[in-house]
Order: sequence, then C-alpha cells, then structure tokens
Amino acid sequence: MERIGLEEILLAREGRRRVPADIRSRDPSRPLPLIIICHGFLGYKRWGFFPHLSKRLAGAGYHVLTMSFSLNGVDENTGRIVRADEFASNTVARELEDLEMVCRLVREGSLPLPVMGGQWGLCGYSRGAAVAILAASGFPEIRSLVTWATPSRFDRYTDKRKASWRREGALVFADSRADGKLRLDYSYYEDIARNIDRYDLIAGEASLSIPHLMVHGERDAAVTLNEAKALLGTRDENATHLEIIRGCGHTFGVSHPMRDAPKTLERAIGLTIDWFRNSL
Repeated sequence: MERIGLEEILLAREGRRRVPADIRSRDPSRPLPLIIICHGFLGYKRWGFFPHLSKRLAGAGYHVLTMSFSLNGVDENTGRIVRADEFASNTVARELEDLEMVCRLVREGSLPLPVMGGQWGLCGYSRGAAVAILAASGFPEIRSLVTWATPSRFDRYTDKRKASWRREGALVFADSRADGKLRLDYSYYEDIARNIDRYDLIAGEASLSIPHLMVHGERDAAVTLNEAKALLGTRDENATHLEIIRGCGHTFGVSHPMRDAPKTLERAIGLTIDWFRNSL
C-alpha cells in the first residue's frame, strides 16, 4: 500500500486565531497541485470521512490541506466539542476569514511542502461548501471547486425561530460530541442578515469562473436536492455540474467515527478525484 505522509500544522497570522490543519501527501518534497478541504457545521478536520477523503486525494497525486475552522470548539485530539463559548461565537464571517487566511498563507509559501503555483483545488462540505463558494473567486490560484451537500442559502430559519433566537440570545441544542448543551449565539444570524448581499450563494455561484462539481446525497434531508438544483441553474451545465449519489443522505452513509467506507462515500470520492484530474 502506498504510504501517505501526515503532518499536523497550525496556520496563523499575527492577531488572528490559529487554524489547525492536516497536510497529507505521497511526495512532500515535490511541487504538486494543492487541494484545500473545509468541513461543515459541527465538524472538524478529522470528522467522519475527512481523513479517508484526504488520503484518497493525496494518493491521487495531490498535496492535501484539510483545515479546521478556528472557532469550531473542538479538541483536535479527541474530536470532542469542549470550548462551548468559542463554538457559540462562530459566524460565517469568521469561517470565511479563516479560509481566506489559509489561502493567503499558502500563496506566501507558508506550508511545509512546495505547492505547484496556480493549481489549487477547493473542496467543501455542507456549510464549508457554502464558504468555499464565497472564497473561490478571490484567489486566481483556485482553478477548480468541488462541494458536497451544497446549501443555496445561509438563512435556514423560520421567522418564529429567529424571533425566539433573538429573544433568548442563543439557539440551544445537544450533540453527542459535547458533554453539555451547545448554543449558537444570535450574533451568527446578525452576521448573515448584515451581509445578505455578500453571502448570496446564488449570486456567488453565478459569478464563478471556474469549473464546479456538486455532489449530493439523493436522500439529504438537511440540505435538500432543491438547493443544489437552485445553484445549478445559475451557470452553464459544463461549468457547474451536479452528481446525485443514490441511496444516501447528508453524510453519504457515514457516521463519526467512521469505521468502514460505504460504497456511497467511495462513489462521491471517485467523482471528486476524477473532477480534479480533469480540471487541474
């Protein structure tokens, strides 16, 4: 079996929060195209399928940087959400800042391996997919985009829920990876409302000038197929392409921790590798 090297790094600029990242490559001494991967809500760089996806992409001949957003609240060693206050204060703006900072640091040569200039791919999942759409146009080095379970909007809340959120100051919910209740502060919604034009994913998709593959589970109830189809209608089919994975939902048949890769996940990964091979 081919050996894939793994190095954990912290990326940061002065005055900015640190972004943990895993670097994988089968040939870290050689300049290769780079793929940057970003996770979704409640995720981190080693959630579920991300290590397997990253290894597969590295085995296909890419340097792969799999990042954790800085305010995900996760202990990177255990995968537990232990910093509830950080998690609560996260916003789309902060995640976009994290991804843009990572891209700038890559551009400046801050990675511990040589990257082939002008040949980056970007891969995002769920909310990370939406953040990737917003960031992609800002870096000409990004030549190809793949998103999984892609939302068409950030505002996913009913008027009733938003009124309660504002009144209580936070949405409160439970997750198996946290010891107590988690909350998401109302500042998350305020950021969305304040940046309604900037965060318009339909407009963001329409403005892309790079090829974009969307991979979506047929039974996704968290982000329905209608959202991917709304994005699909903004560009020519050759520019934005949708692949539907039959028989799976939002996580492509994976739970955390992942023990075995289901066929639905392998199908999504195969499509992703093929897309990058043809577009980078």
